[in-house]
Amino acid sequence: MNTERLKKAPNISIVGSTSPLGKELRELIEGPDFPVGKLTLLETEEYAGLLQEFAGEIRITQIISPESFVDTDIAFFVCSPEIINAYASSGAAFPDLTIDLTQTGREGALFLGGVSDASNLKTAGYYVNPHSATITLGRVLARIQNAFQIEAVSATVMEPASEHGSAGIDELQEQTVALLNFQPVEHRTFPGQLAFNLLTEARASRSVESLLRSQLASLLGKGIPPLGVAAVQVPVFHSHALAVFLQLKEAPSPEQLRTALQVGGNSVIVHSDEGLTPSPVTVVGSDAVHVARVASDSARPGSFFLWLVADNLRVAASNALQIAESLMFTPAQSR
Repeated sequence: MNTERLKKAPNISIVGSTSPLGKELRELIEGPDFPVGKLTLLETEEYAGLLQEFAGEIRITQIISPESFVDTDIAFFVCSPEIINAYASSGAAFPDLTIDLTQTGREGALFLGGVSDASNLKTAGYYVNPHSATITLGRVLARIQNAFQIEAVSATVMEPASEHGSAGIDELQEQTVALLNFQPVEHRTFPGQLAFNLLTEARASRSVESLLRSQLASLLGKGIPPLGVAAVQVPVFHSHALAVFLQLKEAPSPEQLRTALQVGGNSVIVHSDEGLTPSPVTVVGSDAVHVARVASDSARPGSFFLWLVADNLRVAASNALQIAESLMFTPAQSR
């Protein structure tokens, strides 16, 4: 890693650039606000030689190997768990500055923009990008925590097909087409029919639930009680939706809670109850968390229901880019 180049226009490698999350990250890096030196797109041998466009130029996808990171300043891993686990088990070293978006549970410094303290970042290290549902819930709870004392919180997390990558998106599309044409439904990625259905497969749900609890506890500390969470696979292509229940020690009005949620910038957008409520479809392309239906329970003072929606790919990619930017513009510290 070249620390001088890191501050100006770092060389970047993206492992898993053909995945839905990889494409989202590539589009954000291509924007005018992020300086890039050389971009290297890495995949497994299956995708080697694939042509991809970046900033008006054609790039050739290369095979991931330790040698492919020789001139890399920042490496983003947005690949499948199988690819990063295979790379790690081979004994190969990760680049000095690695940002992991794979949610495989590898150890590293967890960072959530707007919540974590950027001054704790070091020039080199292994950084873990939180799960997109953690980002969504973490941003909202952090703002509420700054204004009120949270006594209990629970959430139903509705997971989109894109959390399973291209395979999940393709399977939901295939199942939908098959059902509309009165054809048998096949499944490989999901445990059964997802199209026009809901799935609560225990093993996958428990894995996501455990990850969210662990990451939120790490990010928000002991001021937040343990999260009660249930994950459900829903038949939408993109965006998380969360139904959240809060119990606060105080009994603020819905208007006071709305005001607290709006303090801290536009990474959280609070919608009025009038008009169309934000949905998984309407928030695609937005890197903000959208909050609606801030409703209190008159029978239980301090109890609230919130509806949260966020584009899972966009918020994950934008937070990873925030980690990179924070490292680029933070004075160098020792490892």
